[in-house]
Amino acid sequence: MVEILSRHLNGHYGMCSTYHLVSNASRDFLKKVFFIAGEASGDIYGGLIANEMSRLSNIGPIDMRGWGGDKMTEAGVEVSKHYRELAYMGVWEVATHLGTILGNLKKCWNEIEAFKPDAIVLVDFPGFNMRIARKAVSAKWGDVKIFQVVAPQVWAWKKRRINNLARDYTAVFPVLPFEHNLLIAGGVQSIYCGHPLLDTLSTNQDETTQQVPTKPVLLLLPGSRKQELHKMLPVLLEVAKQFPEMEAVIAGAPGAADTLYIQAREAGVNVVFGQTRNLLKTAEFAVITSGTATLEAALLNTPHVLVYKTSSLTYAIAKLLVNVKFIGLTNLILNREVVPELIQGRCTARNITKEIQSLETSTQRLAFAELRTSLGHTGASERIAQRMLEIISVNHPA
Repeated sequence: MVEILSRHLNGHYGMCSTYHLVSNASRDFLKKVFFIAGEASGDIYGGLIANEMSRLSNIGPIDMRGWGGDKMTEAGVEVSKHYRELAYMGVWEVATHLGTILGNLKKCWNEIEAFKPDAIVLVDFPGFNMRIARKAVSAKWGDVKIFQVVAPQVWAWKKRRINNLARDYTAVFPVLPFEHNLLIAGGVQSIYCGHPLLDTLSTNQDETTQQVPTKPVLLLLPGSRKQELHKMLPVLLEVAKQFPEMEAVIAGAPGAADTLYIQAREAGVNVVFGQTRNLLKTAEFAVITSGTATLEAALLNTPHVLVYKTSSLTYAIAKLLVNVKFIGLTNLILNREVVPELIQGRCTARNITKEIQSLETSTQRLAFAELRTSLGHTGASERIAQRMLEIISVNHPA
């Protein structure tokens, strides 16, 4: 990171550091925190941060409420709405559910106003969360601290959002190493602490023990949202047919209904819930719908290809608005195509099969080692929670 120290001294938060809270100042800690996570990965990160906030606080329990999922609940957050009721992705999908989305925004804000939190922790989910942040700026109950974990991808599209981040947020915690300087240059109070995903790799997040496969596993991840499953599941089931020498397994998405996978069961493909981490560790190869799971696979050293397909309207608009060479996080961080990307028209069973057969897995694994080095060390969740507590505890954070 360039010029981080000097920027910090010029009034920005800069790089994340960990130090003990001053006990006298901590007596003035505000104790209410509201979390919002709109999808599975956000729920995991929110849960990790909530757990660390409780552990690090020396003022007793923090009253934590919010919208999220099972991981946040396990961490002690009183979750009033599950993320599976919130996740809509794509222009057409959002337009057709606009009434529901607006209703959720109103309901969420009403809960926040009634709770009157001292801090709001917004995890990813920018279309929703940035609207909540805008409302929270003028909160009537006091100086609420507004945090964003996982920065909106302003380097890819909606670049004007950087102005909103600078205007509305107390601090933004990006998780990709190249984002910090970009945010700082745009006037955002950015604190780079690393990626919380690394923390999940040091513990076993899976709920059950995986059975030992009798053949090499071809792991298929068709996505976590209903519309992704609708588009991707038929394609991946066709791919499975091309590799009879392998055992095709579908990793069921957290929170997804079992009924969404009826087509897979009818095709004789096993669907396994609660074992995605173990499956990634042991799979010979994986085909993964674009998302955080591709980065997780790379960090677990699992050879894979990235696939994605959405509605024609959403894709056409995205092509006009998004200006990036890649959509996969591994490729974006390393700035080259390490993981083949088969998107929209190229996302066919035939093309995916060819990529699986031709991919140089040893070369890909060397790149994965480079990726792990670039993302740094574990402990991001602790560092993020620590900095949030420090900021909450003082009227004017340094």
